[in-house]
Amino acid sequence: MIVSEESAHIQCVCGRVIKDPSEYKVVYIKKENREIDILCPNDTCYLRELGFIQFTLEGDKPKITKATFYSPFVTWNAARLGKDRANEILKQHLQTLIKRHIDWNKIVEETKKQIEREKAAAAAASSPTPSEGEISEV
Repeated sequence: MIVSEESAHIQCVCGRVIKDPSEYKVVYIKKENREIDILCPNDTCYLRELGFIQFTLEGDKPKITKATFYSPFVTWNAARLGKDRANEILKQHLQTLIKRHIDWNKIVEETKKQIEREKAAAAAASSPTPSEGEISEV
């Protein structure tokens, strides 16, 4: 069986062929969830978000808790490449993204800032405020 160049690679449902994991866009928007979104490289893609990498911080080290692609993206590629081949390539893409294409130092720094914001918000929410009509001494 001869496999065309295009069918040997991952493809988004929008038609964009992804030959290398470096082509995905990764964004760290959901900081409160410790979640990095994996986006299609096609800016006009109607799916846009193809998966995510979720992590926790253990000291200064990120620990991956979940890394996955969403089912429409996986199913599309399984139909094109066969389930085993698609899963093998997608797993390799996730591993490569995690190991080589995410600036973990920057992610850890941003996460620490987010943790500080969360602590400040929690402290502000739990601090007693004067009741209406109550006068506090200065």
